[in-house]
Amino acid sequence: MKKSLLRAALLSMMCFTVALLHGQSGATPVDDPFLWLEQVDGPRALAWTEAENENTLGLLQSDPHYDRFYRDALKILQAKDRIPSVSLERQGLESCWQDESHVRGIWRRTTLESYRGQDPRWETILDIDALALAENKNWVDKGRSCLGRRCLVKLSDGGKDAVSIREFDSEAKSFIAGGFQLPEGKQSVSWIDRDTVLVARDWGEGTTTESGFPFVLKELKRAQPLDQAREVFRCQHTDFKTLPFVLGEGWMDVTGVVRQINGFERQYALFARAGPIALDLPKKALIVGIASGRLLVKLDEDWIRSGDTSFKAGSMISYDLAEWKQDPLRAKPSVVFQPNCRQALSGFGSTRKFLVLTILDNLQSKAFVLQVRSRCLACHTSPAAEECDRKPISHFR
Repeated sequence: MKKSLLRAALLSMMCFTVALLHGQSGATPVDDPFLWLEQVDGPRALAWTEAENENTLGLLQSDPHYDRFYRDALKILQAKDRIPSVSLERQGLESCWQDESHVRGIWRRTTLESYRGQDPRWETILDIDALALAENKNWVDKGRSCLGRRCLVKLSDGGKDAVSIREFDSEAKSFIAGGFQLPEGKQSVSWIDRDTVLVARDWGEGTTTESGFPFVLKELKRAQPLDQAREVFRCQHTDFKTLPFVLGEGWMDVTGVVRQINGFERQYALFARAGPIALDLPKKALIVGIASGRLLVKLDEDWIRSGDTSFKAGSMISYDLAEWKQDPLRAKPSVVFQPNCRQALSGFGSTRKFLVLTILDNLQSKAFVLQVRSRCLACHTSPAAEECDRKPISHFR
């Protein structure tokens, strides 16, 4: 099991791109000799993938550095002194941990006081290895979405894209009898409230894209059969996939849908009484969350609004959430961060009163804190102006 896990980890770190240059001849889908690769679960495609994986592994293992790299990677994966990455949740600090005893992972919890000590005392919430053994499944943890103590746990049999989703009580540490349970499929789910979820999944013939992902979004109530779920949005068959879109600051403030056009472009729509409202964001924009009453958006392309200011690719902008919810098409965005020629936004985090940005500045990582002041956020620490037409973090207004 250790060797299989490490092989998978090594292979996942290698990115292999196969360029099949056939389109220049004007070939149609009918005479495309590589059309069988579109059948991702087809026997021929799976056999080809397995053969290519074996060839790749053989090349890796024949390298004289392989054994040393393998041992070093295994030592790091099994090290007992790794600092566990944690998140602050209702009942304390939570972590998903893997080692030689928990290959599939263990979802666990501790207190802040214990975490600060030399040997934290961990309380098990869900042991994926024990669950896989008890249910005779090759479960791989694909994450969870929680509303209070109730969590929608995603489990993949063997690590594939298709997942089974089951409702779990994180305080009782058990799956909820009669709770939400979605059979295996390529699907996404988000809470609206305790008894309602938004689900994008394969609802039957004609409800998946050419990539095999769902493009129909439905609202599902607790204890409601899947065939009685109410359709709320339908995208296009040629899209990549559809995702539910739910944001909240204390509760679910915004609900909508994300039309994932391809791997880089998307379109957002909000649900309103009069029907869905398509947002005027550029296709390479990502709504990343809410902080202190502001809606945060990251731009991956330049954006020039009609009769308004322009924003550079790599910027983070924000809207007043109340104004945006009232009329998302008229609300005015403002700059939170705009990079210069040597900068890039690498990450962010938020608390009740602060927004923390981590920025690569000339390949050096720096952090800046924006603090709540009345109804706006202002930069707590601001870098000095430099060349390259630098524009530092501005007031978050």
